[in-house]
Amino acid sequence: MTTHDDKPAESAADVLDGEPELATSLGRLTELFDPASVPAGSLERLMLAVAEPPLRYAPFFDRLSELWDLPESEVRSLLERTRDKRSWRRAPLPGLELVRVEGGPRIRGEQAYLARFAPGMTFPSHGHQGHEDVLILEGSYTDNHGVLFRSGDVHSMEAGGEHSFTIAPGEPCVAAAVHRGIRFRSLGMRVLAKLFGG
Repeated sequence: MTTHDDKPAESAADVLDGEPELATSLGRLTELFDPASVPAGSLERLMLAVAEPPLRYAPFFDRLSELWDLPESEVRSLLERTRDKRSWRRAPLPGLELVRVEGGPRIRGEQAYLARFAPGMTFPSHGHQGHEDVLILEGSYTDNHGVLFRSGDVHSMEAGGEHSFTIAPGEPCVAAAVHRGIRFRSLGMRVLAKLFGG
């Protein structure tokens, strides 16, 4: 092994030679990982816990906090509430459910929500009246320009932009969004949006 200066680097054995206490301590680290010391069923309980909100979206807590301008504790609380099916509201489109989010002061006047799209559904063509940011938490979709957005991606649209997108088949797509309003291209969708309070 060499360093960036092309000088030979010390091996782990060289470092530990003459440091018997450190070598003994490092050797005992494996005891911490003894599978016999883990209570039965722990792994199963852990896997169940991280399969459901809020822990399912734990990698995104900080990004959701920033997007919605909320403390992380409020983000966790909101995600916890989404476990109750009654917290999701039907939207004008079949296969779309929403949870409205009361964002912080930085996004006052904007619409914030968590959206769950059914596998394979198409969100019709619509224009943006202001800037929109969408953070994909789960699943994916492809927009009408052929761009694929997956878990962890942020899809940003500027005012005046227009697009449609289709959810990938096989799994739902869950996304967090903040926007200043959208306008559907078709009259039928505009009427439906009004009926649903959009």
